[in-house]
Amino acid sequence: MNANFPRAIVHFDGDAFFASVEQMMNYKLRGKPVITGGERGAATSLSYEAKKRGIHRGMRMSEIRIRCPEAVIVTSDYRSYGIYAHRMYSIVRTYTEKIEEYSIDECFADITGLDEKMGMPYEEIVMKIKDELEDSLGITFGVGLAPNKTLAKIASKANKPAGFTVIPLEKIKDFLEPLSIHSVWGLGGASGQHLAKLGADTAYLFAQKPDIWLTEHHFGKAYRDVWLELNGHFIKKLTLESLGPTDSIMSTRTFTPPSVSRSYIFSQLSKNVERACEKARNHNQKARGISFFLKTQEFTYHAVSIELTVPTADPTQVMGFIDKRFDEVYAEGVLYRASGVTLRGLISNESHMLDLFGEIQELASKGRSFQVVDTVNKKYGRQTMFLGSSLQALTTKKLSKGVKSSPIQKKTMILPCLGTVY
Repeated sequence: MNANFPRAIVHFDGDAFFASVEQMMNYKLRGKPVITGGERGAATSLSYEAKKRGIHRGMRMSEIRIRCPEAVIVTSDYRSYGIYAHRMYSIVRTYTEKIEEYSIDECFADITGLDEKMGMPYEEIVMKIKDELEDSLGITFGVGLAPNKTLAKIASKANKPAGFTVIPLEKIKDFLEPLSIHSVWGLGGASGQHLAKLGADTAYLFAQKPDIWLTEHHFGKAYRDVWLELNGHFIKKLTLESLGPTDSIMSTRTFTPPSVSRSYIFSQLSKNVERACEKARNHNQKARGISFFLKTQEFTYHAVSIELTVPTADPTQVMGFIDKRFDEVYAEGVLYRASGVTLRGLISNESHMLDLFGEIQELASKGRSFQVVDTVNKKYGRQTMFLGSSLQALTTKKLSKGVKSSPIQKKTMILPCLGTVY
């Protein structure tokens, strides 16, 4: 057994993946600042040429055009991105079957024991895979080799783009000492702020806390798992099932007539969220990120992207996130004609991201309510049960078609914001 790698875990992360695929498919885009997300009105992926001009993910296209007039803005081609992703998975699988298809642009691989089987050090094996990926796909990868998933993900980010970083057991301290706690996989945002307030503002300081400290501060299993992996243990096992060909689900609709009403437009968006979440549940999938947009009568887009701490296919949870940021895309007095939502980074229901606050258990009980909703809607027809936030869109649709509206009652006994139509 290799003393520095009792388990050898590799993380492959495509550099500016969507934009890189676009440049690979169209040689005229190479060397140019390419931005994907034209259909949403906000940047979802940027080539490194675009990043050098100060453009960032989520930036509105109107601002991008001002800041970088030469920017090439393209509509996202998720089918092509998915094809490239599955090529990536297939290449890595020629070396090991222990692959976790973590997302459309990254994966983990367990290559434990390949050093003896192939007669070469792990570092050479990983470089061999990296070279094959880059030669075959025409895209560079940030790659990390470490004793577990948490450290491998830290390593792959360390020298982007196109870098290869190794974190053996004996070098963990060197990597963790200068690393912000916010840079640890799953410890960004509120989680990192919470730890920083408790004196663990670097990955090393958190790793050095004694076990009793975690207990005293009521940290659950998810925190403890990260803490153990930062100390070199292998805790987070790879999820080996394939994600399948679909990594995102979109639902978008044009509504007539166009409207300036905030409540009506919000309701139209809610209807799209319900449809997208229903599709995800039908495939036993949850989203790790959401994006939503509004399109004006002048065909301009305004969009927001949100990364989720806990994956979900529950429309009440999705609408909760959207409600907090809806006014970032809605402007009073502007005439809107369409709305849409995309559930991104889909994973199977059996796979879960880091559960830092016990959110998975709490939200799972709410999610079970939608098993009832799905059963009722399958038996009695779509939208027999629906979100209360979708009520205005649904009743307006009935009236616009000349259908006599039926009495609507709210069913708070199932979930808040649910309504039932008879």
